[in-house]
Amino acid sequence: MYPSLTYTHVLLVRNCNHRTGLWVGDCFIYNNAAWRLNYCVGGEVTTLFHLDKPMYLLGYLAAQSRVYLIDREFNIVSYTLLLSLIEFKTLVMRDQLSAAFELLPNIPAEQKNGLARFLEAKGLVQEAMDIATDQDYRWVIVPGYALVL
Repeated sequence: MYPSLTYTHVLLVRNCNHRTGLWVGDCFIYNNAAWRLNYCVGGEVTTLFHLDKPMYLLGYLAAQSRVYLIDREFNIVSYTLLLSLIEFKTLVMRDQLSAAFELLPNIPAEQKNGLARFLEAKGLVQEAMDIATDQDYRWVIVPGYALVL
């Protein structure tokens, strides 16, 4: 009946009260009634920012890696959402790990611990340990796992 719908579409319709949203490839960027700017890749929701008032999505410019929002007084604000981050998570969800790891040089070091948590949640513990930059986090991922290496 709905040939273009995927599991991500159905999940978002069922579990999310979004106000405005847009698709960037396989990533759904939206804001919700709790004034949060979120994005969802493969069913995993990540909060980018907590907004201080109701905002409405205008769009996403991939060349600038920016999400643009507007409020009721027509004030425009933008937030950074790295396209390489979206692409990495999308490739991991498609089980294209080698292609995903080729994008790592384009992702800033401060984002890599978040990616490690994403990989850990997907059951890719060794890969998460490989990209984690926080040494304490590497020991916490799976207690005792680092000792086996």
